Amino acid sequence: MITLYTLIVLIIYISIILILEKINFNEKIKRNTFIILSTIYNGFMGYIDTIVVLIIYGYFANMPKGSGYEIPESEIGFNFMIGIITLIIYLMLLIPINIYIQKKGKINLKFYTILNTLATILGIIIFWIFLDKSKQLF
Repeated sequence: MITLYTLIVLIIYISIILILEKINFNEKIKRNTFIILSTIYNGFMGYIDTIVVLIIYGYFANMPKGSGYEIPESEIGFNFMIGIITLIIYLMLLIPINIYIQKKGKINLKFYTILNTLATILGIIIFWIFLDKSKQLF
C-alpha cells in the first residue's frame, strides 16, 4: 500500500517539476521554487528510506514476509532478485530527479547537496519519532 502512495506522490511531484520548468519565471523565483520542491521531495524520500531499506533487507535475507515466516531455501535467488530490482527502482527515483532539478534550477551543487542531505536526515528523524513503538518493524 505504501508503494502505491509513494508512486502517486512521485508522479504528482514529477508533473509539477516538468510544468514549472516549462513556465517562464524570473530565474531567481524558479531557482527558489526548485529548492523548496527538492527539499520537500528529499524529506519525503528520507521518510520512506527506512521502509525501503527494511523491505530490501527482507528480500536479501530471504524473509520477505517478516522474520517469523519461513521461506524455503529454493526461493532465495528469486527473493534476492526482487531485492535488487527494488533497490534499482529506488535509486532511479532518487538520483535522476535530483540531478534534473539541480541542473534546471541552476543551483550550486554544494549548497544543493548539503540542503537535501539535511532534508533526507530530517525525514528519517520524523519517521522514527512518529513510529508506533508497539509494532515490530522486521
